[in-house]
Amino acid sequence: MYELRDEVVNGNTDSLLLQVKDTMASVADDVKGLLDRMVSFYSQGLVNVDLEEHFFNVKELGEGGYGKVLLANAKTTGQTMALKVMNKKRTSQLSFLQEFSISYLLSPHPNIIGCHGIAFTTIKYFVFAQELGPAGDLFSMNLPHVGIPEDVIKRCSVQISNALEFMSEKGLVHMDLKPENILVFDQDCQIIKITDFGLSKVKGTVITSGCGSKSYMAPELCDINISDGLVVDGSLDVWSFGVNIYSFITGEFPWQVATLDDEGYKCFVDWQNNFHIDNPPEAWRKIPTGIRRMFIDLLAIDSMKRSKATEILKYVSERWKEDSPDAATGREDEDPMKSSSVQYEESMTSDLNTSQGSVSITSLYYILNTDSSGSQSEMTPEPQKDIMEEPLIIFDDEFSLHVGAEVDIE
Repeated sequence: MYELRDEVVNGNTDSLLLQVKDTMASVADDVKGLLDRMVSFYSQGLVNVDLEEHFFNVKELGEGGYGKVLLANAKTTGQTMALKVMNKKRTSQLSFLQEFSISYLLSPHPNIIGCHGIAFTTIKYFVFAQELGPAGDLFSMNLPHVGIPEDVIKRCSVQISNALEFMSEKGLVHMDLKPENILVFDQDCQIIKITDFGLSKVKGTVITSGCGSKSYMAPELCDINISDGLVVDGSLDVWSFGVNIYSFITGEFPWQVATLDDEGYKCFVDWQNNFHIDNPPEAWRKIPTGIRRMFIDLLAIDSMKRSKATEILKYVSERWKEDSPDAATGREDEDPMKSSSVQYEESMTSDLNTSQGSVSITSLYYILNTDSSGSQSEMTPEPQKDIMEEPLIIFDDEFSLHVGAEVDIE
């Protein structure tokens, strides 16, 4: 381990690249074991950094429950990056390194935020570096009671479904999929990327309390039996995905929380139990008839009956908004899968040894002296098969709930 770290510090990343390549190939066999090894590996390379000494143009981009995201440029290379900053009083080193490792593992996918492989500490904070999302997030585009244009919704949904399928193949569940966690890279959403893996879990982990944003949480997550817990799997993300699509179409939520105390949700359950495509509850009359079946499958109350995220691909030729200008004029929409699929196919042909320019194990030398302008999001390894038919039961030893923090960088 130390010999490998010394090679990286000296600028020779060949051994690490080979290890990462082997690791990516074996992740389907034991994702939890892989993450444990990554956490152990990175923990030995954490160094303390003075941000003002090594970075300039440091300014706040956004604030969340964990801390803040900062914009910064490395003084040596001039590279612009987003720094995710977590308060040590509210986040353990283990939780920090788990999130960093998950982000790094998933970053090869073109619709998941690139992770530069750079992690370090300051006196009060844990920090790791990510690709910068230059155009904000989908939340800022989603107008209340209006939503998002139909062609953009479809384009985004295809990209999100691809990313969720990739995560599922890797045996990971996001647990907090919402518009605020989907970054936009251009005004037409030709490229969007999922971010923020602070609540992400390995498939098969048992949790005993809900986590995430309540309006997007599946009913089984809203009503966890503490004594038995809930086994995490990808159907939780599929539910959130369905709620996201509804909000993109209408600019509203179908309910506030998926419990029977919520009238909107109760009406939906009654409709699902006695499904008639042309007789939905009031909230669902805003959804065109042709895609109501899609929502019934994405939002199946029984998680075992819930479809995969890629179910939406069957419906891209249907009308998704009743008031869509394109539907009124009869103009054919741009193929929403074109840009995403081309980008994905191109990244599939990328060679790991040429595109993994940002690989590091957290050494300060590598942080400041390596040009990692090639985003890891440009490379995508061969998709793996599901790691298990029945999820391995893994009890979550440390449930990290990030809470708000005022951050003064030191």
